[in-house]
Amino acid sequence: MKKILLLSYIIPLFTLSSCESWFDISPKSELKADDLFESSQGFRDALMGCYGSMAATELYGGQLTMTYMDVLGQYYSTAATALNNFEYAYAYNYTETQEETRKDNIWKNEYNVIANLNSLLGRIDEQRGIFANGEYELFKGEALGLRAYIHLDLLRLFAASPAMENGRDRKAIAYVDRYTDELFERLTTEEVLNRIVGDLENARDLLAEIDPYGPEHAAYDLENLTGVWKGREYRMNYYAVTALLARTLLYRNAAGDKAKAYNYAVEVINSALFPLVSGADLSSQDKNGFTQENIFSLEYRGLKDEMVDKYFYVGNTSSNFLSVNKSTLNKIFPASLNLDYRLQWWVENSGSYNLVAKYNYSERVPLLKVSEMFLIATETAPTLDEANGYFYQLQYHRGLPETELTADNLQGILLAEYAKEFLGEGQLFYAYKRMAIQKKPILQTALSDYESVYILPIPVENTYFID
Repeated sequence: MKKILLLSYIIPLFTLSSCESWFDISPKSELKADDLFESSQGFRDALMGCYGSMAATELYGGQLTMTYMDVLGQYYSTAATALNNFEYAYAYNYTETQEETRKDNIWKNEYNVIANLNSLLGRIDEQRGIFANGEYELFKGEALGLRAYIHLDLLRLFAASPAMENGRDRKAIAYVDRYTDELFERLTTEEVLNRIVGDLENARDLLAEIDPYGPEHAAYDLENLTGVWKGREYRMNYYAVTALLARTLLYRNAAGDKAKAYNYAVEVINSALFPLVSGADLSSQDKNGFTQENIFSLEYRGLKDEMVDKYFYVGNTSSNFLSVNKSTLNKIFPASLNLDYRLQWWVENSGSYNLVAKYNYSERVPLLKVSEMFLIATETAPTLDEANGYFYQLQYHRGLPETELTADNLQGILLAEYAKEFLGEGQLFYAYKRMAIQKKPILQTALSDYESVYILPIPVENTYFID
């Protein structure tokens, strides 16, 4: 039996990219966990440090959204160019040295964030008396939600999906829920998903009564929140936990999961806190990321300089350059859909290049959006009439005419919609894997061994596995 060992770390201090400078300490320095968790401010600092680490380019500020994951999603034709930094990723050659290092670093960095979340969670109960009203529930609920979020992405990258043959029962990853040097057994895909659901249900219970972005939101002045309550619309709030439950249950797809996913998705939609954009909302460039639809997102102040100019700037035709060719763009946005708001605002044409423009004027990287909830509600609705109702709403708010969904065309239309909706966000690869589609995303070319594409090899070194 293989087990995984999580090494014990001293909590590192993180660089932050938040709208508030809640702490400002050199990233080269360290604090012992015992000192850090003597006050509620220390817990807050540690939690915000985890958000900051997630926003790094090695994780959700780049690799797990707009670059690596969308290269795997087959968006960028220039990635296939010889000497491009993503040449081998585009070909799904995970054993090439650079690609092996890339995926191994994602594994390591994700588990490092989990380790720091576990350090916080391991101390918060014993320190409950130091918190002001609601802070304990807030910090613990957020940390549980973030831990679940990261484990789900590790699972979706490095393990079989439930839709694959015997996928539920195959060994997957460890669910690391303690800050310790003990050994962790690798669980099956289904066992990991069950643990994720458990963390999310606990987080929902903790956040339900105290989160301004929760069921009691009408009782709060959301425009004038202060202190730990400020910025809740962007963080792992109650509705972000609920949306993540919908995503997780759709992926697990056990008995009753679709009905639960539908109910959770509809709950988020009906909150009306994350409205879909309309044409009037898109009158200024600062809204071109559709940020009002974000349920959970990360702020990355260096997004323009460090990502957009490096990867999506036509003057930079270096080995980093990523663009969509005309043929691929036409597959994503057929000519009949040229009025689609997403095409107009998220894609910039420059000669023969089509560049992701979603982040040109936005410093927010979306990790959960209300549009995904509309797609989940569409896929899991109990009747086709209800499915069409949710899909029509999304289409209308994308500037498109109604499209009739049937039992036969539902999956194909949903996949096409994922390709449009999650450009630059890294979710298309997961959608194909969840549905066990034995084709390349977007291009639709057949894969002779689709599992070797959709299951990234777990690192062979520095992962603390022992036989």
